[in-house]
Amino acid sequence: MIQKICVKRLISSNILGIYDEVPGKFGDYNRDVCFGGKVEPDNSMVLSDKYIENSDLDYTVMRLAWLNDRDDTNYTVTQKGEEYVGVSVSRKSVADVVESIIEDPTKYSKESIGFADPATQGSDKPVY
Repeated sequence: MIQKICVKRLISSNILGIYDEVPGKFGDYNRDVCFGGKVEPDNSMVLSDKYIENSDLDYTVMRLAWLNDRDDTNYTVTQKGEEYVGVSVSRKSVADVVESIIEDPTKYSKESIGFADPATQGSDKPVY
């Protein structure tokens, strides 16, 4: 359907944890809060990512960490299949990633990326 309306580039947001890639106590916390304790293959967030990935679209799925209002753009990017680094990210960082993709549409093409402030790594709850 989305191809029929001539969408050529999709930047989608999702949440961290859809691949059960978040380690440690925060991973447990995130799984409990966002997925009821277990990431199931029929979860709507998991299914939406698979739908986009299996489409013919040129896409980037952003698996967002818990958002904060900090005035910074400190983040590290993790790829699908890698352990997620960090627990929180600023909204300003999300805007920075989106802007970088708009400026270079080949950046993160056909990828599902996670990103968070690496300074928040090791926290057991979101850092606001």
